[in-house]
Amino acid sequence: MTERIPLSRRKRRVKLGVVANEFFDLGYSRMGGFGWATRQLARCFQGDPSLGVDPIFIDAESGRPNGSQATLHGVPVIQRSEGTEFEERLRDERLDLLLSIDYRKNYRRVFKALPKTPILVWARDPRGPADAERIRAVRLPGDPTTQPAGLESPDTTSLSSFVSRRWWSRRVVFGTPSLSLRERAEKGYGIPRLDLALLPNIIDLDPGHVVKGDRPTVVFLARLDPYKRPWLFAELARHFPLVEFLFLGQSHHADNEVVWRPDNLPANVRLMGHVDGDEKVRILTRAWVLVNTSIHEGLAVSFLEALSCETPLLSCIDTEEVASRFGVYVGSYDGTGMEAIPAFVRGLRELLDGRDRRVHLGKEGREWVARTHNRERFLDAFHDLCLAARTR
Repeated sequence: MTERIPLSRRKRRVKLGVVANEFFDLGYSRMGGFGWATRQLARCFQGDPSLGVDPIFIDAESGRPNGSQATLHGVPVIQRSEGTEFEERLRDERLDLLLSIDYRKNYRRVFKALPKTPILVWARDPRGPADAERIRAVRLPGDPTTQPAGLESPDTTSLSSFVSRRWWSRRVVFGTPSLSLRERAEKGYGIPRLDLALLPNIIDLDPGHVVKGDRPTVVFLARLDPYKRPWLFAELARHFPLVEFLFLGQSHHADNEVVWRPDNLPANVRLMGHVDGDEKVRILTRAWVLVNTSIHEGLAVSFLEALSCETPLLSCIDTEEVASRFGVYVGSYDGTGMEAIPAFVRGLRELLDGRDRRVHLGKEGREWVARTHNRERFLDAFHDLCLAARTR
């Protein structure tokens, strides 16, 4: 590992353009893993000026009112606009590096405006054709014909057209929070034999000494969108009437779209809405189990945050075998996922009844997250990738 020093030896500071479509702000955009990553970058670099990096958010998605947000998380925002003003603002910033939060087709306008600026693609949730098909096949219980909202995966193969051109290929590098996503990234971006390096998440939750609640509490931490199949969590609650089930999250779809409606919930289910900060840490710390029912994930941030609070996992997703190492993996189930309920019931009963195992899994998971997905490891990997992008 090269000794980490400020990312530029120039007298001026490094200007980092963070390209994304969401920014983890309820009043501005969707709440999801990509936006969470932008917020963590803001906290990292804004919180420590000695790192020599000044981030600037680049909102690649159109449709937001110009000037509606001058800053997000303390970081200036350049909003996409029509005409040439957007490109002119990008060029005027004289950015040293672009950090692309995964890749979406509308990022191309940013890349084209800055053809000489190196690009670091943080591959967070790449999806190949098979992944897209599984997601598209999700249905709401009782409605096998109607496709719910939010199940179309973006076509990200156009990234290969940039990488295949000699001018850009010499300036594009790839990082990922989990090297187990390599095959998905190769198929999703249309780039065989992708040179992919580890770029960990920045998990900064600090629950201190963990004390679990006296009453068994189970948590769902995600948007309440069809993609996440929240109805499975509600159905699971019916089998455990003495256990408290907490939904932490909300839908980002419009009222007129086909989505799951949290009606007629069991009495032991509570809808908490979007929860963040100290309240999220408090709930995760007291919880006994985190449940994930999604059809697809990259390396779910909710896994890492729950494990940081010594809360084991119950999941039908097992990216990097995190669920099976620090909880119970129930297997993979397509469509509505309702066939998974017996496996979820068995897995949850096993975790609730096995206190010693539950405590052991939680502590092991916390140690793994602290060792792997921390600020220092992120900065070391980021430094190496930046050097690679600028010296190719």
